[in-house]
Amino acid sequence: MKKIIITLILICLAIFFTGCAPKIDPSNNEKDPKVTVTMLYTIDLPNFEALVEAEYQNIDLQIERNAKATIDGESERRLRTGHGSDIITTTMPTGDVRNYAMDLSAEEFASLYQASISQSLLIDGKTLFLPLPGQYSGYIYNVTLAEQSGVTNPPASTDELMALLDAAATREVGIGSDGVMFAIESSDMTNVSSYLIGTQVPDFLGRADGVIWRENLTKREDTFANGMSDCLSLLSAMVKKGYLDPTHLTNNRSNMTPVLERMLDGTMMMTYGTVHFLETLNEDSDEYEFAMLPFLSNEGNAPWIIAAPSAYLGLNASIAAPGKEKVLSAARQVLSVLSTPKGQAAFIDDCGASQSYLASDVPGCDDIPDGLADCVANGYIYNVKSPAKLLLYFGRNMVSVLSGEIEMGEALSNVDRYFLSGDKDIEYDQTLIGVVAGDMIYENYNVRREETGIGNLVTDAIKEMTGVDIAFANGGSIRGSLYEGNVFGSDLDVVCPYDNTIVVLRVKGSVIREMLQNGLTRIVRGNGIPGGRFLNVSGLCYSYRAPTENESAKLLNITLPDGSAFDESATYKIAVTSYMCGKEGYLDNNGDGFTMLNVYSDTAPRAKGVELVQETDKTFGDALQLYFKNHNNEAILFRPEGRIEVVTEDE
Repeated sequence: MKKIIITLILICLAIFFTGCAPKIDPSNNEKDPKVTVTMLYTIDLPNFEALVEAEYQNIDLQIERNAKATIDGESERRLRTGHGSDIITTTMPTGDVRNYAMDLSAEEFASLYQASISQSLLIDGKTLFLPLPGQYSGYIYNVTLAEQSGVTNPPASTDELMALLDAAATREVGIGSDGVMFAIESSDMTNVSSYLIGTQVPDFLGRADGVIWRENLTKREDTFANGMSDCLSLLSAMVKKGYLDPTHLTNNRSNMTPVLERMLDGTMMMTYGTVHFLETLNEDSDEYEFAMLPFLSNEGNAPWIIAAPSAYLGLNASIAAPGKEKVLSAARQVLSVLSTPKGQAAFIDDCGASQSYLASDVPGCDDIPDGLADCVANGYIYNVKSPAKLLLYFGRNMVSVLSGEIEMGEALSNVDRYFLSGDKDIEYDQTLIGVVAGDMIYENYNVRREETGIGNLVTDAIKEMTGVDIAFANGGSIRGSLYEGNVFGSDLDVVCPYDNTIVVLRVKGSVIREMLQNGLTRIVRGNGIPGGRFLNVSGLCYSYRAPTENESAKLLNITLPDGSAFDESATYKIAVTSYMCGKEGYLDNNGDGFTMLNVYSDTAPRAKGVELVQETDKTFGDALQLYFKNHNNEAILFRPEGRIEVVTEDE
């Protein structure tokens, strides 16, 4: 003890006489590192990001840009694999993304939004998402052409709106060579449904009986048939007069009306769109003036507009796990900043939205078009409340009615049956299967002449599912495109609509040569449409000389994907369809002439050098679905890569 005391005294004396004390290294006194919070959005958000980091200097907010077309699929894909962003971004809050979102009901910031919007976002009584600033939607019409048609005042009723189209048609202004005068800016089915529901608001959904109907519908005590039976009255009248082409109301881009171009060149009088679309038209046109109208009444009721948030934000439930307390706290702080007027203003500056859905006033939200200002001031703002999948199905059935495919009663019965009871097939049609990172196009029968991205996807899916050496898909079996963005079950049904099943065979290489030669025999036909027997491939490469006026197409070379020689004496395991193997015989052009694969038909000689290995019960569509499931942690994209080379006469 004495030694310890003496040592301490000596240290103190040394400090006293030398004036020195043990130095403290500032580098050892590190600040707590910043907490990173991640989220996806369609653009950079510099103003909002700077505001958050100024308010909370412990936060590093990281925004990853992602295309709007893929934002839902990308969010869900990452969440499924446990790699989702801390803040979930979605345009479909009632979709499957909700399964990964945290309950925000107890958060103070969740109570700061307009009640009509907040109530519509409740899922099982819980607040899972907050609405981002967005747009109002309504009619946009060409004021200049309306005046040329003799209509100087904005239409004040649905009848007057139709009279405007009639007057313009009579003067032959605002109309294209196809007779079309009206279209919907974005023709995805949820937007079509939003428009149809909007038409019913002034005279039904915004009135007491409509509110009661909607409440009863939510409780499954009423039906769509009792509330939506008149929702097509205006569009049906437009179709009857030729002002609207219902085939343009589709997700197929090849059928869509180029609305922006036609509004700008004066060959379309009116569209249903957003305030942002109106601003784009007025900014891009020196010739025409455009204005906006709300949904109008024919019974003297107040007009209404539709609210359209640009997206919705929620918190990833996984950040509530032990050990992530700092991330959870920081993510909550980000949403709390978003839920202030200052946060909304910063977000609006970044994204160009025109409207905040906070209950309090927000700077920068006063640029409301004249035609909508009274609706906003008086609170006549409607937010579509149905689940996303139900809207998709409702829209699809309504378009079928407009196209004359089914009657209205049958369509509404279909919607009610799905709404009340569910349906596995319909659920699959509207289930988000995956994401594609770019367009894979079927057009001009390209899959019947050359290598394509969509053909490579289909054959790779078949090959992966069956585990064969080589997979083949006859071009006639591929009938649609996949476009950049989300892929639903119905999209796969369009790409590969047939129910022929996949068969696995063991064949000699010489048989494969015969197959490829047969696939080239109908590239040119008298009607100008190539035959469907052309072979898309996976696990093989081949080249052929394109047909000329005097010569047929000719197979030139076959190699394996690594460039090594193809052995005609070797045995390969291949996947084809039962159709090619004679399941339906080879008469009346069945089987596409692939008699060298015949293992079924008794009306043609049985194939030699061919062994039936497996009869699957899977179709090409099933193979595609499984491929997206197996690759749900990536965005899919296929391009031509040299599997099929077409040599022209000049070469």
